[in-house]
Amino acid sequence: MKYYFCDELNNVLSCFHDRIMSCCTGQIGPVYYEGYRGEKIDWDKFREVKIKGFEMLNERDIDTSPCKNCFFLRERKDDDVISEKFNLINVSHWTQCNCGCIYCARMLDSKGAITTKIQKSSYYDFLPLLKELYKQNLLDRENLTAFIQGGDISVLKEFDSIIKEFLKQGVKDFFILSNNIKYQPNIKKLLDMGNTRFITSLDCGTRELYKKIKRVDKFDDMVNNLKKYAKSRHPEKVHVKYIIIEHINDNKKDIESFINLMTEIGIKTVEFMIDNKYLLFTDLDKNPMPAHYKDLYLYFEKLCKENNLNINLWDKTRYVINKYFLDIV
Repeated sequence: MKYYFCDELNNVLSCFHDRIMSCCTGQIGPVYYEGYRGEKIDWDKFREVKIKGFEMLNERDIDTSPCKNCFFLRERKDDDVISEKFNLINVSHWTQCNCGCIYCARMLDSKGAITTKIQKSSYYDFLPLLKELYKQNLLDRENLTAFIQGGDISVLKEFDSIIKEFLKQGVKDFFILSNNIKYQPNIKKLLDMGNTRFITSLDCGTRELYKKIKRVDKFDDMVNNLKKYAKSRHPEKVHVKYIIIEHINDNKKDIESFINLMTEIGIKTVEFMIDNKYLLFTDLDKNPMPAHYKDLYLYFEKLCKENNLNINLWDKTRYVINKYFLDIV
């Protein structure tokens, strides 16, 4: 019998606003807790979820597993070991944001609301859960990565406290997403320490297009904050995304404008992505992406080489590009 393995299920704990689970690929894989609102957790049952999830990753049961057809799934190796501890925790327990990106996967949850008020999550406080996870010895103290997304960190009241607790616990690797509309001194400090990847989406190179995509007029703030972060001791760890949105910025002119701006600011690393909401709800085998997307990616790659910019691709984007653009299986 063939057995499968998933590194996401083994290593990742995602604390979303509506559920606590392992994966964040768009699949609804094994769920540890549905609709968590800060109540006491039965940790024995919590631990059982991962074991049961792996028990379904075999040739006989895979068709009934929520992980069926996930691109993270791979054939199990002899040295694969199921670990009780997670080495990446995804902090994403709020939906409040001070912009309204038209491609945001959280739009249905936030109902498109834009807020600048600093507030607690509408769902639960993360700090008590984080402390309990450490108490239960479920987090890898030696190798934990803290992945913080949201919502946006600029409107989360406990953001600084979360960072302080992670540092207190010895976390050395941070992965933080933000729309970068509001400057965060703690981000600059973490960048100077060299243990943070700061990721933000600009998706354009002009103010007018920014307003169309983000639904707020904050282009100048975004650019000025990028300039400050680019002056940190580790500017290569500031990643700026260009997310392709059909009929909005899917053309060479806007890509050129973006790359030129990144070079001018002093950004060292950029990311190419495809509208994630589009990828989540599209069967690409039955409904292929627009034909020119491949040309746009190759053009983006060409401009980056010419301007000495590093390109970073997320796992799902790399999978899509390899399979649908480059015919690499």
